[in-house]
Amino acid sequence: MVIKIIKYFCIIFTIIISMITCARIPSHTGKSRQIIVLSCEPDSQLIESNIQIFQYLPQEEALFSYLCLSDTAIKAFKKNHAIFLYGSLEDEFIDLLLDDEAARTTRIDTAALFQLNDVWTKDQKVVVLATSEPVYVSYAIKKFGNVIVKIFEEHYYETVKRTYYRGVIDKSTSKSLGKYGIKLVLNKGWLIDSTYADQRFVFVHTHFPDRSIFFYKMPYIENLSPNLAIDIRNDLTRKYYNGDYVLKDLNHVDPIEFKGLKGIRIKGVWQNDSLVAGGPFISYFFHKNDSLYIIDAMLFNPGERKSDYYTILEVILNSFALQ
Repeated sequence: MVIKIIKYFCIIFTIIISMITCARIPSHTGKSRQIIVLSCEPDSQLIESNIQIFQYLPQEEALFSYLCLSDTAIKAFKKNHAIFLYGSLEDEFIDLLLDDEAARTTRIDTAALFQLNDVWTKDQKVVVLATSEPVYVSYAIKKFGNVIVKIFEEHYYETVKRTYYRGVIDKSTSKSLGKYGIKLVLNKGWLIDSTYADQRFVFVHTHFPDRSIFFYKMPYIENLSPNLAIDIRNDLTRKYYNGDYVLKDLNHVDPIEFKGLKGIRIKGVWQNDSLVAGGPFISYFFHKNDSLYIIDAMLFNPGERKSDYYTILEVILNSFALQ
């Protein structure tokens, strides 16, 4: 079976005409992690088993929250910011959604994936998975699962980012960080601790829940390995964060290019034995000229969901710039 992925394909939604009554696209609804799933025969187990991300923060958390409904609910939920529609060309709502070219592509390739933006609301992501026959639906979801996850993961990040930037940005704190050669976009409530600024260690922190971000500069290390990066972080947090250290079995390391600077990103879990505490962290290690720069964010929110706060920390880290 050949399955073809089509990104940003221009599908003509014939049902849009009856659903949108004005030219201005309204604001979307739904929580950042919620995805509305619409199908003639919705199968929540099939969706959860193949289109989900589990994060260890350190407790396991499913990133997406799915609401699986019959396709007849499309009018009631069309303003949700994330919608996944799936079925075969034999399903009336799928047949109505696709124009002739999209339907022809689906028949030729057995299954096709389409993604669209701002169909019924602003900042909306709509993903449509269509198959030529019902028998291929389950197979197609399994084959396309990772692609669909990636689409909705990126959309989730952008949704959280937009929400964050719509908040009140503390320009004063951001300006104060400039004296240490760094820039971060921070909301109200973050405080700067420059106690160890003479040791090139500066951090900002806030509460409810507890979050902190530190910045550190040191001489550049050639061929920095993930293990050495973790050891460096452990040295810093044991000294400045009262004994925090990394749980090495729960780390994920990626090479990154951060604003033109090459480095590595570590996502993992920190722990503090004396405080009986722990939680997720994100670290960026990158170099410029003869210096190695480290920017690190951590979260402590015991007993509560962490995904949104964790993603906000990533949004803040991605606002970082050297001055």
